[in-house]
Amino acid sequence: MHSQELEDLTLFLIRDTAEADMWLDRWAVSYPTVRVAEINRHDSLSQWQQQLHPIWQTIRSETVVIVAHGAGVSGCLAWLYQTDIHAQKRIRHMLLVAPLQTALPDDPNHTLQRIRCHCPTALVIGKDDPHCPAEWAQQQANLWRAKLLVSPHTGHLNQALSGWQWGMKLLQEMLLS
Repeated sequence: MHSQELEDLTLFLIRDTAEADMWLDRWAVSYPTVRVAEINRHDSLSQWQQQLHPIWQTIRSETVVIVAHGAGVSGCLAWLYQTDIHAQKRIRHMLLVAPLQTALPDDPNHTLQRIRCHCPTALVIGKDDPHCPAEWAQQQANLWRAKLLVSPHTGHLNQALSGWQWGMKLLQEMLLS
């Protein structure tokens, strides 16, 4: 990414409303331009799409990086499925962190089975995450055209993790590649 693109960068954070404060909240105050959305794991795909669209409309940057966690991953992918090509071109990288196997509903269009990530995307899981088994995560990564990465941290990656420096370094590497 060129320096002018980095200066225009907006970080779009999509969190799971069921999660307590965690590293994602620290990221929200660590970057110059950030938009935050919250996804309720019990809402429908269309509700997720309707919730994310108005927040997306407030982003003026041509360079956007999406970081989604837990049910936020499902909401992000549902929204991405129905976005236009111009919006998709603005999204340069995505970090899909600890998706919930139980928060991946099916709909008549099979949206979350048909979506393909169009930009460099990492699906990141913790070691031994009970909500995101490694075998299932690998299947989803293959389906979504994401690269599966296992964080050195154990569990669901929903703790403070001191700002999750490992994830921040991964994000920086993606931006500079």
